[in-house]
Amino acid sequence: MLGYLLIGLASGAAYALMAVGIVLVYKGSKVLSFAQGEIGAFGMFLAWTLHDRGMPVALAALIGVALAGVLGIVVERYAIRPLEGRPPLAGAVVTLGIALGLTYTEGTIWGFNIKSYPSSVGSASISVGDAVLSTTNLTAMLLAGTTAAGMYFFFSRSRFGLAVLAATADPDVARVLGVPVTRVYRFAWGLGGVLSGLAAVILVPQFGALVPFHQTLFSIRALAGAIIGGLDSVQGAIVGSLIVGVAESLSRGYIGGGGITDLVVFALILSTLLVRPRGLFGARA
Repeated sequence: MLGYLLIGLASGAAYALMAVGIVLVYKGSKVLSFAQGEIGAFGMFLAWTLHDRGMPVALAALIGVALAGVLGIVVERYAIRPLEGRPPLAGAVVTLGIALGLTYTEGTIWGFNIKSYPSSVGSASISVGDAVLSTTNLTAMLLAGTTAAGMYFFFSRSRFGLAVLAATADPDVARVLGVPVTRVYRFAWGLGGVLSGLAAVILVPQFGALVPFHQTLFSIRALAGAIIGGLDSVQGAIVGSLIVGVAESLSRGYIGGGGITDLVVFALILSTLLVRPRGLFGARA
């Protein structure tokens, strides 16, 4: 039991990084992004190329994460910003198209065969009860905790964090008050891309597969965590993702793999939407 819980928390922590990116994008621009998985994956494919040509694995991963952040900014500037004032569904559809476009681009450049990428933090492991946690698992937990604390202080203590909240509440009024709304949007998408890149750095070695569209499947788990926790709550996204990871691990261990885990995640989403539509920590509309 303890082993399943710890492995689930480790997986959920990796989902949480991407879920926080989804929430940041939603808070910053009111767009529900389906492109976060492939934005992170595109950076990982570059990291794989650099490492394949001799660059140290950690440095290649950092460059890949940086590319994911730049790609998030590019998506915001040229695909999302022109949609300002349109219904939210328009932005969601565009991000889905971007995810598919990135998938096709990755397949064209790197092929659709499965590639592997080693862990950037080594391959050591420790035993806790009947669970074996790798340094990748522990790093995911550490990053999720650091992200939660950092985002809390950012939104509650920094001027720019308060500007993000103001721009989210009412962009027109925020502009009148001098809030740099365009910078807020750029920041949200850039940081969202970086977090998606970090999630890919954790998930690819953990699950052993770098292949086009695979990170989008993980982003569905992250989106589930964001919905369960609340789409406007960073801390909620982390808690919701941990719930998803533990539910997956327990269902895989006690019931079986395959579609059962997907069914369990769907049941969690449906239960949340029926009982508490705004999520566990979501603010009242």
